Amino acid sequence: KENGANVTERGVCWSTSSNPTIANSKKAVGDGTGNFIANLTGLTDETTYYVRAYATNERGTAYGSEITFTTTKITVPTVTTIAAMNVTFTSATLGGNVTAENGSSVTERGVCWSTSTNPTISNNKKALGSETGSFTVNITGLSNKTKYYVRAYAINEKGISYGNEIIFTTLVKGCLPFTFSVSETKKI
Repeated sequence: KENGANVTERGVCWSTSSNPTIANSKKAVGDGTGNFIANLTGLTDETTYYVRAYATNERGTAYGSEITFTTTKITVPTVTTIAAMNVTFTSATLGGNVTAENGSSVTERGVCWSTSTNPTISNNKKALGSETGSFTVNITGLSNKTKYYVRAYAINEKGISYGNEIIFTTLVKGCLPFTFSVSETKKI
């Protein structure tokens, strides 16, 4: 209710202490009367916030009842590495599975590889999107008859996480895998 003067601003104010005012953080969402929704961003994870609606007119600012909420903990994404497939002399299909974002959207996912253990994105990497779920990428330009170490990775606002390390060896150039069978000869 406006109480004889027009509402010139309304919104919510919040703080990590009880009884927040517009001198703390605030989000204005227009003027006038009626229901409104304010979307708060930039909050810190694992923090309790105190929130009150407010309305301002020429006579001052009035506050609604206080509510509290606690933001969830944000951690790095959960990711696993899948076994190498389609390995040739100079290429392989590599991939992973981002199974959880853990409170913050994945901004990049992919695989990294090296000829040394525990590869990171500072070594060789190939990114593929920013979604959760399984993914594969084709890697080319590898050396033949070389052992490679691979880890999937995923990044969100809290940082980077790596999946389990897998190892594969590219084929030897000039030697193709083969199969043979033995047939039995009958004497007549």
